[in-house]
Amino acid sequence: MNSLSQTRLKNREAGASVIDLMIAATIIGIVASVAVVNITAAREAMRLSNSTQILSAYVDKARLAAIRCHCSTTLQISDAGNYTITAPIKSATTETITFPLEKNVSFSGLTLPLTITFDWRGRPDNDYHLVLSNTSGTKRVDLSGGGDVKINSTSNYTYAPTLQTNLPTDLSDAAADAFVTSFSNNNTTPVVVANPKNHKKPHK
Repeated sequence: MNSLSQTRLKNREAGASVIDLMIAATIIGIVASVAVVNITAAREAMRLSNSTQILSAYVDKARLAAIRCHCSTTLQISDAGNYTITAPIKSATTETITFPLEKNVSFSGLTLPLTITFDWRGRPDNDYHLVLSNTSGTKRVDLSGGGDVKINSTSNYTYAPTLQTNLPTDLSDAAADAFVTSFSNNNTTPVVVANPKNHKKPHK
């Protein structure tokens, strides 16, 4: 093989090596981009989840502090990035502590400033649905009027069942038995007797 042929062969091999390197670099770049996007999304989702869990825990701490000190406590949201609790959380003395949400996480859908007040029984002054959001989505801390604290609850706090009956004014044994019989015949909800042993049977 003459020197000209050897030179051409080396040039082809060099060109092929450059093309292979470019393809490999392109594939590595695509894989790295996808990995960075997935890692960023996972980090944002973790930040949202952490902020939600911490908020839920401190809402419950404020509620329990009100019961413990037999006083009222508050949780105030002044802006979209943090919240403030006024309660004896870390000691027996009432203190005001501000907690920031994690980076890029914020409250949404709330009219600020918002103040939640717990009475001495640990019950808030209303039902609340505190929504936190970032680029990964939204999560919600639900606080019922009874003091239940849940994350993304499906409970309907506004539901109030009504009894389809009128209470009797005649409190005699016969009238009570007639009322119970009428109620059980006209309502699907069973009547639960607190202490059946104390229920008087009609005289034969």
